[in-house]
Amino acid sequence: MTLKTLKFGIAALALFTFSFTAQAQEKKQPDFEKILKRFDTDKNGTISLEEFKSAKRKKDVPAEKLEKHFAKLDSDSSGEITLEELKTNWKKGKNKKKQ
Repeated sequence: MTLKTLKFGIAALALFTFSFTAQAQEKKQPDFEKILKRFDTDKNGTISLEEFKSAKRKKDVPAEKLEKHFAKLDSDSSGEITLEELKTNWKKGKNKKKQ
């Protein structure tokens, strides 16, 4: 009886660990559509510099720093950040952190 209980406990722990790890990996990727909707106040499908600067943040960020970050995200220098640019530049940022 004790051996069965021990085997069940180990199996349950392994299953829990696997599901917890899978959930953690899923959470690393942000919801880009949700981010775009949050910043896109005029609902045109892109984020302008003014929308980017006026979005609420947890911390105050200097305008100069926001402008530099916006320029990095706006890879085609159109003055608007698209959904594709968000996705592409998120991946670039993740690759820089790994190196």
